[in-house]
Amino acid sequence: MGDRFLVDEALREGLAGAGTATAQDLFALGGNASAHRVGTFVELDVAGTSGRFYLKRYAYPGWGKALGLVGRGTLWGRAPEVNEFLALQWLRAHDVPAVRPVAAASRRVRGRLVAHALLTEAVLDVVDLDTRLHTDGDPLRTSRAARRRVAALMGANLARMRSGGFVHGDCHARNILVRLEAGEPAIWFADCRRGGVEGRRRGPWFDAACLDRDLRGVMTRGERRRALAAFLGPDGDAKQAVLHIATAREQLRGPRRAPSPA
Repeated sequence: MGDRFLVDEALREGLAGAGTATAQDLFALGGNASAHRVGTFVELDVAGTSGRFYLKRYAYPGWGKALGLVGRGTLWGRAPEVNEFLALQWLRAHDVPAVRPVAAASRRVRGRLVAHALLTEAVLDVVDLDTRLHTDGDPLRTSRAARRRVAALMGANLARMRSGGFVHGDCHARNILVRLEAGEPAIWFADCRRGGVEGRRRGPWFDAACLDRDLRGVMTRGERRRALAAFLGPDGDAKQAVLHIATAREQLRGPRRAPSPA
């Protein structure tokens, strides 16, 4: 059996005091140890945190499901939740707002990934961007000024990622958390299990294309252009960028969520 356990070093002692010092401890959190997939909030008394955390945990009892993770923990490579822990650390180290990774673990038996988990500190009072834009009466859906500010924040932070050779890899509205305080938004990126430096073979326009595709129909062209302007900076070529993004967008797979009726 091979376990890998990563932890935010600033929280290691506090986590150990709260009973989470090993991979096995992390796998035991959240109840229902036999479940294939667990996603739940847990409370832990850890100094320097809000005490509220989000746990993602996966288990693969046989080769059938594990084979889908060949190169991502099975046989070789990093498990998705371990990769996300490292990606979130990179984002935060480069001043990109992202949820705080607290601990991650993976377990392999004879080359097969049998379990992996990620614990992140919960950001209080946030709602993901997708939900906000599709919910009647949400302050972000009803405020053009707030949507413009969110668009600029997204574009500026995608530019920071790009300048460091980082690609989020799953940059959709559901993976951007938004909090509004007196109408002023703040954002956090989450769920970048497929991300990393050099983008794991994804091109530099991948994230912008994913996000633009996701926001068509729920953000106006002007609002999406505001994100693009923040992404490019004052010296960027908007016409060429639109062409690059359109080309990358057409190559994306899977159906886009249909916009809700206005």
